[in-house]
Amino acid sequence: MNSVNERHCIVMLPQSRNFDRLFDEVLELAVIETGLLPHQIHQSPQYPAPISCFVDEIENACALLADISENTAEIWLAVGCAVSLGKPLCLISSRPEARQPAGIQHLPLIPYPAVAFPSDYIHLQQNITAQLSAIMPRRIEAARPQAESIVPVIAAHHTQPPTDDLVSYEIEALTIIESKASRAGLSPRDLGIEMKARDSAHLTSHAMSALRRRGFIERKPVQVSDGKELHTSDNLFLTRSGVDWLVRHRKRKAPAHRFGSRSHGIYS
Repeated sequence: MNSVNERHCIVMLPQSRNFDRLFDEVLELAVIETGLLPHQIHQSPQYPAPISCFVDEIENACALLADISENTAEIWLAVGCAVSLGKPLCLISSRPEARQPAGIQHLPLIPYPAVAFPSDYIHLQQNITAQLSAIMPRRIEAARPQAESIVPVIAAHHTQPPTDDLVSYEIEALTIIESKASRAGLSPRDLGIEMKARDSAHLTSHAMSALRRRGFIERKPVQVSDGKELHTSDNLFLTRSGVDWLVRHRKRKAPAHRFGSRSHGIYS
């Protein structure tokens, strides 16, 4: 098993636009918050992958998150593989009353409403993160030193990385929030996407936790629109301390340039 797959959490969902959106807005972040890397498997009816490849994906991953709301053969196959291989398993469903195979009725199931409010999705995200963290804490803790070992590689992209007790992935996250946040802040998912572009998505939750402990960022619920409807997002904002840290170190790094004032408009 390679070091990348050791941190993969396979995500299996029924095929529809709504489930793709559920992954993008809720499930992906829920997995990232545990320190794992979400890896969604799509099975095409026109070009199905060989079962051996499908099983290998699950065998080489460290956990499986599956939505069993619909009676989907590929998802039941994935669940069966995970159970037989002894993989940590997190099941969710918008139809918890539906009949389940007798062999898995003893497994914990996280329900969520078929017609859900934003708060329902927030609770779903929190419940998934809590369950994954509870069923595999030792695996996550064991993997963290490997994640920390690649920090020098990330830091190498910076000419003179500021120190002052912050490690490079904290600096990375703080800088992303400063540069990408709007007046509505920056969603944790968007931070995760930006960190992923820098090969450090698996450090997103660690960075957020560390920066919050330092008082450099805070989370506030905001109403955001996706073009069709409003929903609540628990977004990230720089605090005064976070802005001051950036100003202080930006000046130290490039004294000839003036630090932009854009950040001062995104905290309160």
